[in-house]
This record gives sequence, C-alpha cells and structure tokens, in this order.
Amino acid sequence: MISMQQKSNCLWSHTIRFLIVATIFFSTLSAQTQEVKKEEKKPGNQTQLSLEGMVAVSVGDRLVAFNVGGPAFMVKCSPDFKFGVGGFPSFFFRNGKAGARLGVGPRVDYKNLVFFSSFYHFDRSDIWVGSVGLGYKFHGKK
Repeated sequence: MISMQQKSNCLWSHTIRFLIVATIFFSTLSAQTQEVKKEEKKPGNQTQLSLEGMVAVSVGDRLVAFNVGGPAFMVKCSPDFKFGVGGFPSFFFRNGKAGARLGVGPRVDYKNLVFFSSFYHFDRSDIWVGSVGLGYKFHGKK
C-alpha cells in the first residue's frame, strides 16, 4: 500500500513538473508573440483590412441602381489604392419598376473614388443582372 506521505510526494512532483512545462510553454508563446508584433510594425507592411461606406450610381442591362453604404473586405496596397469584394445595398429601377436589392461584387478604390461592378439576383426569373458603377467613399480608415 501507498502511504499518505508517498501520495503527497507524488502529487507534489507532478505539480512541479506541470508548472515547469507550463512556464516553458508560455515563455515560448510570449517570445513568438513579441516577434510577430515586431514584424507588424515594419514600415513596408502596407496591407490593412477596413470597413467603409460609399454613395454610388451603377448602370447595367436595363438597370439603374443607386448604391449606399455597404460593407467590404478590402486589401490596402498603398495609401491611395485598395481592392476587394463588397456588398452594395441598392435602390434600383429595372424595366420601369423600382425595387431594392443587395448587390455583390468586386470593387477598386483609388483615393475617394470607387469603381465597382455589382451583381443582383432576381428570384422570379432566376437571373443575375450585372452593373458597373462609380462612387464616392467616406469614413475610410487611414
């Protein structure tokens, strides 16, 4: 049988081993995190993600759309140039009828100008209608 003293010593040795392993693990993790933070501060790292809005007009096949706001996933290549994919909440006129749709498509930003192509899905006819537009962006993260 194992005495109470032996159980206590065994528990103590396991606790010490756990603390040593945990200390080494967290020290290594901390060192790796500091290296990543140093790399992020390099002046050559220009890539950013941001959320911006815009006001725009787009035209397509028998379609005119007024686009407002819209989230976008953007890649910043330089202070003036970004590209990505966005959602374009739109109020549109198509075939003489008005409606609202969420357009989705690529966009390219140069300074405060937005060049984009949005695609709208129409359920009844099961078609996608594309448009090309120009807009002005605001609230950009610089």
